[in-house]
Amino acid sequence: MLADFRTWLTDVAATPPAPPTEPPAVDLHTLVAQFTALRHEVNLQTRAARTSLEQTGQALQQLEGAVEELRERPAEEDDEVGPLLKSLIDVYDNLALALRQVEKQWGVMDPALDEWVAGSDVPALTTTAAPEPRPGFFRRLFGGRAVRILRAPEVETALKEIEARHQRTAEAAKLVRSSFDGLIAGYWMSLARVGRAVEQAGLEVIAAEGEPFDPEFMEVVEAVGGKDRPAGEVVEEVRRGYLRGDVVFRYAQVKVAR
Repeated sequence: MLADFRTWLTDVAATPPAPPTEPPAVDLHTLVAQFTALRHEVNLQTRAARTSLEQTGQALQQLEGAVEELRERPAEEDDEVGPLLKSLIDVYDNLALALRQVEKQWGVMDPALDEWVAGSDVPALTTTAAPEPRPGFFRRLFGGRAVRILRAPEVETALKEIEARHQRTAEAAKLVRSSFDGLIAGYWMSLARVGRAVEQAGLEVIAAEGEPFDPEFMEVVEAVGGKDRPAGEVVEEVRRGYLRGDVVFRYAQVKVAR
């Protein structure tokens, strides 16, 4: 296998590089179609972000009512509070999962938006240049290469339309960024509020990541290779664990190093 790989590398090194290819010509119809598709996608993303924020607000209102109900319960009803506390930490887990998904999607969309905005600006269409078929006076005088600039009224109109679409694309990208920033900030605020409610309900988070595995408080869901981690150290926390007083309310699910 090593000999075959060495032969392949030798053949690749001996192969001359391919000549550079000319970039494809910009088609105005294709560019307009791409702008239209981008506009529809931005509208869909904005609607989805607005719907998500509304649902988060409704969930927070219901959560606040549940926390108030929890505070008003007497001590003798403590056994009935367990399901409510489980629902509370489930809300936290779902919000944390949604936040990770949104941040992951935003990490993919952010560079794509930059490419779309950069691609909507077409400086190559501002002028159309062609060499003169016959040498002119200035070419004979200065020995340079003269070019003839062609600019038709239709091209001017198309360029103005492209510039306007580029401006609208930049504004749409700014709106998408603002929507995602607001969505992510809303999730962080919701997580902080639910986290405070969990603490006020008497639950304590079990420290897991970076700690040695403790079977009294943790459950192992996977053993992973950790070159820089000692065996038995928690590499990743899959699900939070909680203590209620001195009793484990929910075990932390973790991944540990082999």
